[in-house]
Amino acid sequence: MGGTIELDLEAAIQGAKTGNEAAIVVLFRSFNPQLIRYLRHSLPNDYEDVASETWVAIAKGLDNFNGNSRDFRSWMFAISRKKVVDHFRASGKAKQAIEQEQQHFQSTNYADSWDTTAGPALANLSAEEAIEALVATLPPHHAEVLLLRVVADLSVEEVAHIVEKSPEAVRVIQHRAINTLLKRFKGKVVT
Repeated sequence: MGGTIELDLEAAIQGAKTGNEAAIVVLFRSFNPQLIRYLRHSLPNDYEDVASETWVAIAKGLDNFNGNSRDFRSWMFAISRKKVVDHFRASGKAKQAIEQEQQHFQSTNYADSWDTTAGPALANLSAEEAIEALVATLPPHHAEVLLLRVVADLSVEEVAHIVEKSPEAVRVIQHRAINTLLKRFKGKVVT
């Protein structure tokens, strides 16, 4: 079945390049949920605006895009990350302000309720809330790498290109992020 989806996405990319609206809708429905989950961590208050800006940039650059659906996903997240940086530059926020913006998730820390006594509270977490709970416990650069690797389903090399680090640095960051999560949730039940 995965092969059929990939073929559909490949056809959608080619169709979108020719202006086919149905093909554009297929791409949007296929990739936008991942984009939103990534942006919600970086820009809790402005993620929808930056997602829109990302899709506008995709539409403008689609004629020059060459590649398959995996390449498209990587390209989309590279554009998105640049839009996030542009957003902070335009608003005059420094790196400290970026990290303070990301504290939004730590103020809504679902992670503390992830224990065996939580019961119904755990069942009510959406996938997005579960992701927020996990990344809220990480430093921003660790969370970004983990989101790009897991949510965006990008390779180490693709993430390295996007975050402008070496593949080895991405592997180390990912390893540290996972170890942090393992320590944080040790002995807690997540079902």
